Amino acid sequence: MEETHPQPHTRSASRSARLTVERVLLRAFVKASNLTYAVLKLLPVRHKVVFITWDSNRVTLDFRLLAERLAALPHPPKTVMLCRELRPGVLNYISYFFHMLRQMYEMATSEVLVLDAYCVLASILKHRPSLRVVQIWHALGSFKKFGWSIVDKSEGWSAQSNIPSRTLAGILHMHEGYTAGVVSYSGAIPHFTDAFHADPSIFHVAWLPRVDALRDEEMVSNLRHHIIAAHPELAGHKVVLYAPTIRRTAMDTAPIIALVDAIAGVDWALIVKPHPVRGEKPRAVFPEQAVNAPDFSALQLLTLADAVITDYSAIAYEAYLRDIPVYFYAHDIHEYEQARGFYVPPTEFPSTIYSTPDQLVADMVAGVADHDAMRRFVDVFLEDSDRRVDIVDLINPDKPLP
Repeated sequence: MEETHPQPHTRSASRSARLTVERVLLRAFVKASNLTYAVLKLLPVRHKVVFITWDSNRVTLDFRLLAERLAALPHPPKTVMLCRELRPGVLNYISYFFHMLRQMYEMATSEVLVLDAYCVLASILKHRPSLRVVQIWHALGSFKKFGWSIVDKSEGWSAQSNIPSRTLAGILHMHEGYTAGVVSYSGAIPHFTDAFHADPSIFHVAWLPRVDALRDEEMVSNLRHHIIAAHPELAGHKVVLYAPTIRRTAMDTAPIIALVDAIAGVDWALIVKPHPVRGEKPRAVFPEQAVNAPDFSALQLLTLADAVITDYSAIAYEAYLRDIPVYFYAHDIHEYEQARGFYVPPTEFPSTIYSTPDQLVADMVAGVADHDAMRRFVDVFLEDSDRRVDIVDLINPDKPLP
């Protein structure tokens, strides 16, 4: 019997029907969410600040430090931490649905909402005019493009939907509704303005709490000892932290394997940290060659790293703050430029770009780095000292926005 295949026009019609259904369902979700939220807004507002992230299941360093500072105020608000990743699976989706209901309740009854990434409900819901929504973002600087800046690029397509990114971003009001935004230096304002489709006037130059934490040598020393105690196999070795950026499109893994193999040939301990949006894998990453440390974040591991290798992760900014050499393993830089693009290209960073691992590892072992250039790069963050505000002033309910 001759096998038959759907005709192209049949497949096209079927895909069009699926897209229509997805759009209808998403718009219904937005309406239903706002109806629920309208009821919750009848509840009284409390003296409260709610922090939301979907990048981590744990309270982030910035959130923890901000909460500590709020607690020290003369009239401290209650702080609520809602830190939870959305992971695949029917049970995870059901659980996250109830988590979103909790998010709605906390937003409806809070004075200030603090975000460090895009939050669907924060953008699609019609908030009280009095609710202050502050986006502090999770990256210290603006390196690779994100948000509306990549909406028409392959890295901007949603992995959870067949709907084109621009359409999906419009339906879900991506990055809308921010009262204030935080940037590390004024040069980043045009980048965040483009990424959020926001008015430049909402942005304030302020340091994330991690900046002072990474420069607090007592804290760094205590954390270093804590990490070594948890992972004694790191003791006595130089440590290289490999922290690649997030990828939404498929990539060739052969260059990564080659890098790991090259590091295995020298007397350095390797820690591989996937991008936090990807979440920690349930198994060790490169278990034969790398130390698995899922109990510590990449920022925490900077306290004992002697070198950092990345492709295009903004962890480079934090590494420079710690005066740690950064080596860019950018074996697919031209493809990545097309797929996402950069606000600040890697060529403008004080680090060498490598396309193959052997020279990178040789330079890492030899300690090749321009520390003077790294310090000049960090000095960019100091150029706005006359404009810089205290980030706590942006989230303190008792103080008006500067």
